[in-house]
Amino acid sequence: MTMNRMDLAQLINFFGTNNMPACVDYFTSLASESVTVGGLIEADFVKRHCSVDNTPVQIWKEIQANVTTYVGCEF
Repeated sequence: MTMNRMDLAQLINFFGTNNMPACVDYFTSLASESVTVGGLIEADFVKRHCSVDNTPVQIWKEIQANVTTYVGCEF
């Protein structure tokens, strides 16, 4: 399956740096879930988490600017 994935460690670090401990805990807990493979998490999953009424909020743009995304990642 081909999809865009983000570096989970960088994402957790981003939330930690931005004083968002609940997000740190939540995304840390996903390390062994199906949305995470090889330390990479589905970008669409993160985007949905950072949305209000299916509309991405500002934090999504900041995440995209600060967390490595692998486009077309296959596992």
